[in-house]
Amino acid sequence: MLNHSRSQAGMTLVELMIASAISLIALSAVITVYSATARHSTQQLQQAHLHQQLNSLMRLVSRDLKRAGYRHFFPGLVTPVDNPFQNPVNRVRTGFHAGEQRGSCILFAYDLDQDGLAGVGRCDDGDCEPLTDDDNVEQFGFRLRGTDIQSRFGGSRFDCRHGYWQTINDPDIEITGLYFQPRFRCLNLDDNNSACTPGSAQLVQGGIDIHISARLKNGATGALTLDNRVRIRNDRLVAGGR
Repeated sequence: MLNHSRSQAGMTLVELMIASAISLIALSAVITVYSATARHSTQQLQQAHLHQQLNSLMRLVSRDLKRAGYRHFFPGLVTPVDNPFQNPVNRVRTGFHAGEQRGSCILFAYDLDQDGLAGVGRCDDGDCEPLTDDDNVEQFGFRLRGTDIQSRFGGSRFDCRHGYWQTINDPDIEITGLYFQPRFRCLNLDDNNSACTPGSAQLVQGGIDIHISARLKNGATGALTLDNRVRIRNDRLVAGGR
C-alpha cells in the first residue's frame, strides 16, 4: 500500500500581507504615542525652565531692592537724616529707557561696603563730593531693554539711560514686561493724628510692587507672569524744618 505524505500547512501571501499591515499599524501607533509623550515632556521641561528662571529673577530683584537706603553708621557720631543713600540723587525712583514703557526701570543705592559713604566710582579722592568716595559703586538699578532685564553696575550718570548695564536673564528667555510701582506713606512724627507737612519731622516708609512677565523665544510655551510686593527695610527719616 502506498503511504500518502501529509501536506504541510503555511502562510499564504495574502495572510503575510495582512500580518505586515497590522504590524505597521501597531508600530505607527507606538511611534505616535512616543512622539507625543516626548513632545509633552519637552514642553514641560521648557515650562519648568521658564518658571525657574522667572522666579530667580524675581528673587534677585526683590532681595536687592529690600536693601535700598541702607547705611552703616554710629548713632552717637552721625545723624540718620544725613544718610547719603536717602538723598534725592540716590533715593529709590523709577524711570525708563528710551522706547520702553514708563516704570520699567528702577534706581536705588545702599551701603555695600558698610563705610557710611556712597561709592560712586567716578571721582578722585580729592574730588569726591561730601559723603561719597570712589572705592566702589553703590548706585544700582534694574531696567527693561528690548526683551532683556539688565542690572546696573556702574557709570558716570545715575539714570536709566546711561551707565553700564548687564543682561541677567538667560538668552533663550524673552522678557515681555517689567514694571515697578513705588508705594510710600509718610508718618508725621510731630503729630500722629496729622498728615505730613513740609516742616514736620517725618518717617517715610516704602515698598515696591514688581511685575515681570516672560516667555521662551522659541514660542514653545505660553507667557508666564509673576508679581511681588517688596517692603523696603530702611525707612527715610526727615528732620523737622527740612
